[in-house]
Amino acid sequence: MSVSSLRFDPNRHLWLVYPIAFVAVLIANGALVYFALSSWPGLAYDNAFERGRKYNQVLREEDRESRLGWRLEARYEAATARSGVLIVRAVDREGRPLVDLGVAAALIRPVGGGVADRAVELRAEAPGVYAATIDVPLPGQWEARLTAIDAAGERVHEAYRFVVR
Repeated sequence: MSVSSLRFDPNRHLWLVYPIAFVAVLIANGALVYFALSSWPGLAYDNAFERGRKYNQVLREEDRESRLGWRLEARYEAATARSGVLIVRAVDREGRPLVDLGVAAALIRPVGGGVADRAVELRAEAPGVYAATIDVPLPGQWEARLTAIDAAGERVHEAYRFVVR
């Protein structure tokens, strides 16, 4: 046995670097795919693709609501840990109360993935003031997507975010 055969050759095991690197990349990609598929999808709306395809219609609806001049001003007053009152004040362009509206709210948890979503109908409490007692199953941030409609079919939409402690 000669001394030259015992010398360390760095290129002798270089071929192992490629399969080890390939396996490391596969493990990393597998972990990323797992976390992507097992977490919240991040959709703000159901049927977001269809909503995007109808974007011009959405813009026309927003323009119509703007010309109508109605405003929905909402607030949430907590009564207990997970219940409270959602109060909506509906006024026209001049600030006059809007009476005889049908007011509804879709309560949505922005990070909940639709698990705890619910709908409520608000009742008239005073001229232009509508309210509903709501119970939410989970604390955190909620969004009330409000819809007000009159007898002639005119409608307006508004979103209001609040936090339940």
